[in-house]
This record gives sequence, structure tokens and C-alpha cells, in this order.
Amino acid sequence: TYIAPPFHTHSFFKELEKTFPRPKAESLMRATRALLVDRIGRVRSDALAVKDLDNQAYLFRAALSELRSEITMGLKNDTAAIRTSIATLRREVDRLDVKMKEDIANLKHEIQMDLDSRKSEAKNELKQQDIAIEGLLNKSIISISDLRTKVEEIKWNNMRRTVSTLAVFAVVIVIGLELQPKSPPSPPPP
Repeated sequence: TYIAPPFHTHSFFKELEKTFPRPKAESLMRATRALLVDRIGRVRSDALAVKDLDNQAYLFRAALSELRSEITMGLKNDTAAIRTSIATLRREVDRLDVKMKEDIANLKHEIQMDLDSRKSEAKNELKQQDIAIEGLLNKSIISISDLRTKVEEIKWNNMRRTVSTLAVFAVVIVIGLELQPKSPPSPPPP
């Protein structure tokens, strides 16, 4: 014959589910069921009296209370451990955030220094090129001036030679005319 359990198992399970995750609630329900079956079996086999039943019920409630206390303490300890872990992780994340910001700032600084250095090198290279171009221009101007001077010198030398040659030629003509025998003056026409 079926005997109804001393409490409503479905509502008890639902209450366990509210407090604990489903696997724990099922485990607790199975443990409770096993305890109930065991206790009912003992009562039937031993034909316990009401007083004994009351004692067993008290012991069951005490065991259940102890189990609840243990589970509550376990949950509190787990919660405290999780909170401690979260706090540790937050500190670690904050530390990593600060380190990452410092590293980024250092990288920015190094990049800026490299850019400034490269700009400075480029300016120096341009200055060196300008100086080289200016030097080449000055050398070219000097060479052109020297060439102009030589051309002018050659022109003056040619002009002197030409004038000297013309002067010598004129002198030769004059001397030639002077040295040429003079023809007697022709008599005046009558």
C-alpha cells in the first residue's frame, strides 16, 4: 500500500531549486529521499513508537539543518573566494591597464623622437645638398669667370697682334715708300 511521504516532495524540490543549482538540488533531493526511504524502512522493520519517530524526525531535521548550514557556509566561502578573485583580477587588470598606457606613451615618445630625428637628418641632408650645389655653382662661376678672363686675354692678345701686324705692315709700307727711288719730278707742263 502507498503511504504519502511526511512532506510534499515536489514543493521541497522546488524550494531547493530556488536556493541551489539544479544538480545540487537533485542531489539533495536524492539524499533526502534516500534518508526518507531508509528511515521509513527502519520504522517499518523496527515498528518504532511515536516517541522514536519523533526522535528520528528531530534527528532528520537536525541533519537537514546541518546540511543547510554546511551548504550556506560553503556558498558564503565560495562567494568570498569569488569576490577575492574578482578583486585580485580587477587589481591585475588595473595594473595591466597602467602598464599598457605607460608602454603606449613610451612608444609614442620613441616614435616622436624617431620622427624628429628623421626630420633633422632630412634637413641636414638638404642643407648638405644645398651647400654642395652652392659650392658647385661657385666653382662653375669661378670657372666661367676664368674662361671669360682667358677669352678677353686672347681677344686682347689677338687685337695687339693685329695692331702690331698692321703697325708693322704700315711701317713696312712707309719704309718701302721711303726707300723707293724717287722719280725725278716731272717737268711742269709748258
